[in-house]
Amino acid sequence: MKITEQQLIRAIYSTWDFQQALSALTFLLEDCDFTRNYDVVSLRRFRCYESTLIVSMARPFETTRSGTTIGLRALGITLSEDEKGLVAKILDLRRKIVAHSAEEEMHFRSTSFPVMDGEFNFPHFQFNEGLHLEERELQELEIFLRSLKGKLAEYFFRVAQKQPELLEKYTEPESISKSK
Repeated sequence: MKITEQQLIRAIYSTWDFQQALSALTFLLEDCDFTRNYDVVSLRRFRCYESTLIVSMARPFETTRSGTTIGLRALGITLSEDEKGLVAKILDLRRKIVAHSAEEEMHFRSTSFPVMDGEFNFPHFQFNEGLHLEERELQELEIFLRSLKGKLAEYFFRVAQKQPELLEKYTEPESISKSK
């Protein structure tokens, strides 16, 4: 299957997205002992890693403003049903929780309590600081991301052998080129 210029650029940039996701996942798995209890600050650090993992991994599968996605089929890459399930879960988390705040997914408690002998009521909010993904799912994602990165590397190696001119590019944001 022939790949369009937009799909090629999207696939090239996806290699960076998947590396970012894998790095965030690696940091999370290295730092988090799933058998321990953590303070809120540590939990938020773990959630930051998880959020970066989710956004970076989902980005290639989301449709851009110009209408492209990574187009794995055009690259000769097929996903198993389990891998499709992982991608679907990541996209759902990104769309409903991480990149947006769907009201049906909000998880918090709000209360107020009296202070200064009841002269004032102080608002208090508690949020779910836990991870959205379980340790097992994170390990599955690590295997999947490593496999996907490997398949992309194989694709680009074939392109470099047969049509190296396709990879001779320098792309920068319009905002940078306009400011020069």
